[in-house]
Amino acid sequence: MEGGRAGVGDLKPVQVFLQNLLAELVLPNGAANTERFSSLRHVDAKAREVRTVLESVAGQMPDFLSQMNADPDFKANSRRIRLEALANYCRSVVRFIDSGIGRVEKLITKPPDLTRLVGAMPDLKQILEGRWTESQTCQNAGAYVAAVVMMGSVLEGLLLAIGNNNRPQCYRAARAPKTKDSKQVHLEDWSLNSLIDVAVELGWIKTDRGQFSHALRQSRNVVHPWEHMATRADFDEATCRTCWHVLNAAVDDLIRAAP
Repeated sequence: MEGGRAGVGDLKPVQVFLQNLLAELVLPNGAANTERFSSLRHVDAKAREVRTVLESVAGQMPDFLSQMNADPDFKANSRRIRLEALANYCRSVVRFIDSGIGRVEKLITKPPDLTRLVGAMPDLKQILEGRWTESQTCQNAGAYVAAVVMMGSVLEGLLLAIGNNNRPQCYRAARAPKTKDSKQVHLEDWSLNSLIDVAVELGWIKTDRGQFSHALRQSRNVVHPWEHMATRADFDEATCRTCWHVLNAAVDDLIRAAP
């Protein structure tokens, strides 16, 4: 589960599987359904299914798998005893998931050290660090549009910061925007499109990163409702993961390029 550790919400399919299995293992009165499982081999096959499921979610709950493996009831020469033991483990896991005791929130990664990029503007550093965290919070909550907009704003803020530290270079760049009468446009009025192009031209961002950064820019533009409607954007977890990787790669480039 990317983006951080999995929470109990991710265990719901396990819970449903075990609840359905319980309906096979026991009768409505709670007794072991020995008629359905006519041999020890049949019972063991179901126990292996449960072990496989528990192994797939190891680390997200108490170690029920080790307890099962060490339980002598699964070696008893009795279908009833083995079925009852298996049913008890299924109930225990279901109750654990249902309780939410083991809920673990997705991790929020700390922002990288942006001091070299925004040293001249410490207030901007605080803002961008906050947005770095907020973008992940939005993604974890399923607010994907908000997450992408935040990621785009972090990239824009950092490009403005490094541009501010290197204004003469920016204004001399061939991709620097000009007014209709060929005058310089103040850096603060540059679009994110121009900031990315100039950053690539000056070697602050690798060429391929620049292309991906433009993709993030286009996604970020859904902050405008009309653009959102026109592009029919439908962001999801995968969109956010892609944008997050793009942002991280671009930030790594910028930090390396900073004097």
